[in-house]
Amino acid sequence: MGREPPLAEDGGSRALRFSLGYLPEDRSEVAGIRATILEAEPRVSRWGAFRRAVTIRILPDHEALEAAVGRHGYPWLRAWAFGDQILLQSPRTWDRGRPLQELLVHELTHALMYQLLQPDDVPFGEEPPPWFREGMASVTAGQEQLGLTELRQFRDQHPGADLLRPSGELYRTEKEAVYGAAHRAFELLVELCGERAVRDVLRGVRSGARFADAFAMATGYALETFEAKAVSSGFSATAFQGPVPATGAGGP
Repeated sequence: MGREPPLAEDGGSRALRFSLGYLPEDRSEVAGIRATILEAEPRVSRWGAFRRAVTIRILPDHEALEAAVGRHGYPWLRAWAFGDQILLQSPRTWDRGRPLQELLVHELTHALMYQLLQPDDVPFGEEPPPWFREGMASVTAGQEQLGLTELRQFRDQHPGADLLRPSGELYRTEKEAVYGAAHRAFELLVELCGERAVRDVLRGVRSGARFADAFAMATGYALETFEAKAVSSGFSATAFQGPVPATGAGGP
């Protein structure tokens, strides 16, 4: 943890085992974080079961979080997740108006996604595209994001910006638009294909398929086609599908 060996506690349920690592100044935060994790688990488990325990490291401030993840200049960042570990900036150091449960559901969804993607005893390979991993976490957490109107306006005002596969700078400076687009794209995917398709994508990658191939097999859409149509349709299922073709009619 940097300054001294952390204190540690184990907890969890049958579905999710976790341990908390923290410094003495964050002892008062532990009970609330533990309870919030237990409340979050049922929402996350819609996608599958955790295969390994997750360690949550409570970092004492924002500078410690940025140093731990190697990303600097991200004042909005509060946590970072891997398959078996979540780095969490201590809630005592950020605005209490931001729901802790939303954040932990978001990060636990990331951890579960990585666990479900990784084959047994094989190093993690290909990352899903940013919109898929952030959208999955945002939708699961029920986080409020930019509306469709605001996203369409951003698209029109920034025609060269790729919100679904953003550059590092776009991700850093246009967080609302990037997360909003990811949320709406994943929401659209579930509306068009259902939750089972998402689980099938994860299962396909774990079985050894490339993400794009698993996506096409599970959804019926080529990945690049889905991304292009999601943006051009304004993330609308009706516009994505297009008008229903005429089936023929007779007359005098």
